[in-house]
Amino acid sequence: MFYKFVGGEDDAALLDVMDKVLAGSIKFTSAAHFNDPFEFKFDAVAPTREAFDAWHREHDPARSPDELENAWKSSSGPAADWNTSYAPRANILRGLFVLCLTEKWDSHLMWAHYASSHRGFAVTYATGVVEALERLPEFEGKGHVAYRTQPPPLRWFQDAPEDMLGPILFSKSGAWSYEEEFRVILSGDPETAIFKTVDPNLVTGVVLGPRSPASLIAKALAARKARPDLTVQQITAGPGYAMALVEVDDGVRRAGHIL
Repeated sequence: MFYKFVGGEDDAALLDVMDKVLAGSIKFTSAAHFNDPFEFKFDAVAPTREAFDAWHREHDPARSPDELENAWKSSSGPAADWNTSYAPRANILRGLFVLCLTEKWDSHLMWAHYASSHRGFAVTYATGVVEALERLPEFEGKGHVAYRTQPPPLRWFQDAPEDMLGPILFSKSGAWSYEEEFRVILSGDPETAIFKTVDPNLVTGVVLGPRSPASLIAKALAARKARPDLTVQQITAGPGYAMALVEVDDGVRRAGHIL
């Protein structure tokens, strides 16, 4: 299963987003609005002229000699850095939208960073949610993120077209390795975010943070009454610094602010 950590500016925002999540709404964030501006970086690797011509003979043979010459000048002349580094990355940031999931629920950092300092929740999705999103016409790719010490190379006119972007879209700095992220990527027109809706039954449960307000707990329990198969759990203390999960009971409330 997959988890998505959810936060909000205040209790009202948390309640609103839980309503939307339980109805099957999924938010894809614009790549340009990620919290880390170093996302989607790459090191452009220039081809030799021989490799450039061979690539076009195989992948783009309809190009005229003049078009080939202009393309070569664009990628090797004075504007090469703009044409092979800045502009392509700007296009990626402007036109792609990302859903960030993980297969772990017990990350102190993610609860602190993405779930409003443990006041929010994590939505639990069946693995079939990815298959549902793959069927969208805007679907571009999915996969686990690779964590690196250096940006991946973009080998212009050397790799097959379908292999060029993958390492860029699914790589990020090793500083983020604690997330163990799994991404689903869609394309779209420039916006801050786009929303898609899946079958609500793909939402199999919610995990409440230890500091979740009573109103959020009540909303989760009301959802479980309407859908008894929905699991409602809450983070509690395990041995040492470990986290544990407990089923939320209608008549029991835990003092999560002092684990």
